[in-house]
Amino acid sequence: MAYIPKYEKVKNQLLYDIRNGRYVAGERIPTREQLIKEFQVTRTTVNHALKELVAEGVLVTSKRGGTVVTGNRPPLRLAYVSALVTSDIKRTVKKESEREGMLRPLLVHSTDLDLDFIDMETATKNLDFIDRFDLVAVSMPGDSMLKKLQKYREKVIVINRYPEGMNFISTNHREAVRQMTELHLRRAGSDSQIFFLNPDVGGYVHHERREGFIDACAASNVFYRMIEIKDASYQDIFETLMGVEFEVARPIVMVSPTLAFTGAVLKMAAERNLQLDRDIFYSDFDNPHSLRNTGVSLLSAVQNYQAMGEKLAEIFTSGEIEDEIKIFIPHRIV
Repeated sequence: MAYIPKYEKVKNQLLYDIRNGRYVAGERIPTREQLIKEFQVTRTTVNHALKELVAEGVLVTSKRGGTVVTGNRPPLRLAYVSALVTSDIKRTVKKESEREGMLRPLLVHSTDLDLDFIDMETATKNLDFIDRFDLVAVSMPGDSMLKKLQKYREKVIVINRYPEGMNFISTNHREAVRQMTELHLRRAGSDSQIFFLNPDVGGYVHHERREGFIDACAASNVFYRMIEIKDASYQDIFETLMGVEFEVARPIVMVSPTLAFTGAVLKMAAERNLQLDRDIFYSDFDNPHSLRNTGVSLLSAVQNYQAMGEKLAEIFTSGEIEDEIKIFIPHRIV
């Protein structure tokens, strides 16, 4: 995927310009000499690109009229990039996973679309592959990849992140945690002790969730503390929590950006004889089955991964590239 022939780059850019209205039906595209200068390529390269576009019915040429846009548009060339993608894509989505539900709506339409599935590891090695496609969805990229994707912002839809200036379909992580924190503050009362579990290695999503917590505290004009989590192992989280001094007889509000801390929090509460929803008000993220898994019902923000996949499938099947895609998918507070 790393190497793309020069003629294909010229062809891809012309297709992109046609789909986005730079050249409309019946309009001439630039002359060969102009294209050679614009793309810094040879006449042979330009001729190869134009020949393929003529063969596909996108352009038509004549000696007098030059090369003209026909108005016929081939299907969008699409790609979906995810860490969940494997060589056996259909087997992947049979697993009982909320996140893998995002792929199901795409698979329903995969035979009708010019759609490639690409694993995140392969994509990360060289993002030049994006030039092959009209539109690329990248699911839950890490911070370093998010930064690199800025270069391709016109062709990329980021899934479950919402970076400034880029297209996205996402949960509003900041808003979700703000809502949970405000609910806790109302339940616990104004005299509560307020804490956020802050992982040492965070990233975009954890940052947004922390900011949502801070937003809620600021709106209520209350003092809060950060519990710095240096190591994500269960035992170290538990020991860190046991080392925190709580004031006796004052309710505790504790907000976590992830369910990964929940087991250690529950053990700490048990060790200190803290009763949930009376002595300690705790919430995490993406934990819809807490009662089944832990025996207690916890407040959690639950994302709708399938709805994200359905919205993406809707955009892919439309056959059009929208000027701006900024969509927040509603979450549930359970």
